[in-house]
Amino acid sequence: MKLAALLPVALTLGATQQIEEARRFSLPKGLEEVSGLAVASQRSVFAHNDEHAIVYEIELERGRVLRAFALGDPTLEGDFEGIARVGKRVFLITSDGLIYAADIGRHRQRVAYTVHDSGVGPFCEIEGLSASPNDDELLILCKRGRRDSMGTEARRLTIYRWAIDSEHAAQTPFISLALTAFLTKEERPDFRPSGIDWDPGSGELQIVSGRNRIMLTFDRLGTLLEKRRLTPRQHPMTEGIAFLGGRWIALADEGTATRRGRLTVYPAR
Repeated sequence: MKLAALLPVALTLGATQQIEEARRFSLPKGLEEVSGLAVASQRSVFAHNDEHAIVYEIELERGRVLRAFALGDPTLEGDFEGIARVGKRVFLITSDGLIYAADIGRHRQRVAYTVHDSGVGPFCEIEGLSASPNDDELLILCKRGRRDSMGTEARRLTIYRWAIDSEHAAQTPFISLALTAFLTKEERPDFRPSGIDWDPGSGELQIVSGRNRIMLTFDRLGTLLEKRRLTPRQHPMTEGIAFLGGRWIALADEGTATRRGRLTVYPAR
């Protein structure tokens, strides 16, 4: 697919809507199915969709697209479910655990990439990627475990660690918690983690479940610190989360055939 057909021609989005201290922006056409967020700078985030390896940098003050660059020529296609930034590189992960690494590109640039198999795919369906407490690792978020030989699905929150540029993640999960430890009986059936972010400022791990609109805060040992609810009207399907310097929380919601994707920015506390 041609890059010009996928990247935005104009770099300005629609007007900002201020609601209860939040900033809300419609995302560009290429992000109707936004699938992940990562911190790009203190004032911007990286975002991507779930079909093409195109990374958009979006400024949070007015919602402008600062740049968009693509991995590969032609543009890499896949089922992309998460993004992370470490230094001058970005990483995209697919639902079956392939991780694509590339240098951050300029606007409309095509960049070379490398690919690694995290080895997590056989154990769970993957739905998120994040920086971690260790600079040389990323965190891989499982949406749900694969069914075992008896057809039973493990009902746990599981996060794996992957050493950057290696093959296969650590076999021992970074966190593995039974859902009964932090969710009510009514919350558990619809719990499908859809976004993750490690906040180095607070040392906290943020996880969002778009399906039942729950946002969770854990410490690095897996202790639940806070549980928050997202409103259905403002957050119909949250797919990405990013914490910026302890000041802002950015949430990305997937669009529909009649509604564009949305980026919402809240004060952190």
